[in-house]
Amino acid sequence: MSNPWNGKAVLEVFWWNCWNTNYPHDWYTFVAKLAPRIAAMGFDGIWTPPPCKDRPTDNTAPASNEMGYTPFDYYDLGLKNQIRSVYTRFGDQDSFLRLVAVAHANGLEVYPDIVLDHCASGDLDPSSPFEGTASEAYTLIQPKGFAGAGTGRWPRNWLDFHANPQHWNGTGDWVASNGGPDFCYQGRCTDSGAGDQNCAARANARAWLTWFVKQTGVDGFRFDDVKGFPPEVVEDLLYNAMGSGLEYFSVGEYVTGATSDVDAWAGATLNRSGTFDYPLRFALANLVAQNGYSDVGNLPSQQQQNRLKTVPFVNNHDNYDGQVGNWMDADNPRTQLAYAVAITVDGSPQFFYADLFRNVAPWVNGTTADAIPSRPWVENLVWCHQKLAFKSGDYFVRYQQSQQLLILERGARAVVAINNDGSAWHDAWISTAFAPGTQLHDYSGSRPDDIWTNQDACVQIAVPPLSYSIWGPAGVTGGFSPGARRTVQQFEMDDDLGDSDAASLAYGGKIIPGTFRSGGAIWPAATTRVNVSVYSDASQQIDLQVVRAGATLVLQQSGASTANVPLTASFMVAEEGRHVVQAKLSRAAAVPARIYIKVDYQGPATSTLF
Repeated sequence: MSNPWNGKAVLEVFWWNCWNTNYPHDWYTFVAKLAPRIAAMGFDGIWTPPPCKDRPTDNTAPASNEMGYTPFDYYDLGLKNQIRSVYTRFGDQDSFLRLVAVAHANGLEVYPDIVLDHCASGDLDPSSPFEGTASEAYTLIQPKGFAGAGTGRWPRNWLDFHANPQHWNGTGDWVASNGGPDFCYQGRCTDSGAGDQNCAARANARAWLTWFVKQTGVDGFRFDDVKGFPPEVVEDLLYNAMGSGLEYFSVGEYVTGATSDVDAWAGATLNRSGTFDYPLRFALANLVAQNGYSDVGNLPSQQQQNRLKTVPFVNNHDNYDGQVGNWMDADNPRTQLAYAVAITVDGSPQFFYADLFRNVAPWVNGTTADAIPSRPWVENLVWCHQKLAFKSGDYFVRYQQSQQLLILERGARAVVAINNDGSAWHDAWISTAFAPGTQLHDYSGSRPDDIWTNQDACVQIAVPPLSYSIWGPAGVTGGFSPGARRTVQQFEMDDDLGDSDAASLAYGGKIIPGTFRSGGAIWPAATTRVNVSVYSDASQQIDLQVVRAGATLVLQQSGASTANVPLTASFMVAEEGRHVVQAKLSRAAAVPARIYIKVDYQGPATSTLF
């Protein structure tokens, strides 16, 4: 595949209230089992659900009932025994980190959903000026830490949310509550427009995303509901978590029909993040809904103009559930036309799980990764986008003078045409960027005969009724076998991280003399090498060990560690499986110390062990 970093094929791997009875409370493991198929189809990356522990509005329900869109504890990825559950709806921290490693082993990137506009309600805040009957009064949020209840990182109170003394009277999207207390990031988000740009909410969000990237090794992000807070917050967080470069996937959900809105938002993030192209998506939905009476020639004018990181799409979990926009039925032939346009315009096209796979009975809630059938036409579109390297060619609108026929080109890579007429063929002569005399083959399968460009590099494109064609250089064949990548994850051990409860995963806490404490777990592939580096805030003598399957000691190492010169160790993996990384202080009189354990390893591409 030769698509650039901003021309990836991305698959959203969940839907609202997704569930699999074969993997209860472990959607991450189901997706890990599915990863080899996703990679073999040619996808570059997967968009995963929100990873943080949620808090239901029903105070008797477990956190595992919720989809993660009202986070309670951002540092709980499914490892603490709180909110009546250790795991989230999608699994525990071990299964999430394993999914990242398995995805990387299959050549896939991982883009988790990030929710920073709002969070779950907390307890009654005694410092709040609001009455106890008001929802704004329930803003005391005290996550659990290794040191006990209420000692976790990123506690919050009413001053972190709207309304507060800095932003008491505001109106508009930045102060609208969308499911829980609404963060106030100050800066421009104040009554005066001169608030603290490094306020507690912003500083904590910045620190969290930086920690999260190091902890998990993820590759990019989908930001939820970015209309609800200033775009400079996303710019700030991405700069600190990902560095000054731009070459990674990041997309914000800004629901609007106005191209100027999404263009302005992406620009305000300094193009560190793009947006879903909602204006184009609404136009594609009209194409499907109007049953042949829409003007396909107008579709190119509906695209957003800032396309450096734009993400065109057809469906996602929100419209599948009927929350945002009309659902486009994957078995409607015009949905195929919509997808053909979405993959051809600029950007990283996003595909949806329930479009790619037949997410209906008997597979919807109880399938296996091998058993659930896919839709061949979706697979074919991914194949065409990737094998013909759409995004390595410039974008041209070659013909739009008809209500029924639209012809687009990715310069000298592919010509894509859609015919919205349900009963008649449509055709047009177009100029192309191909060389004269180039043999073109229709990889969509709608036309069995090849065609050639003439001496002027022009060609006649004819499309059957209610169909599309994808013409590329003849002779392109083969599948996909992306190279495996190693995964780097870092476990910070401190008293405000993790949970010492015996019912939890029991990770975290400062390390102490005499007793090993666990930083976290990895799942390396057999016959691969694991590299471990241990950093500490101050010079320490540390004993390090790695234990497999709860009992087998596979590594022991002791030595000095500082902030700049780590204690290092490595080992070959004898057997695939869960390996827990542990440490303690060597000197009996040493005081508890914060450390960082960085692990570099190769996950398994496939496995029979999970």
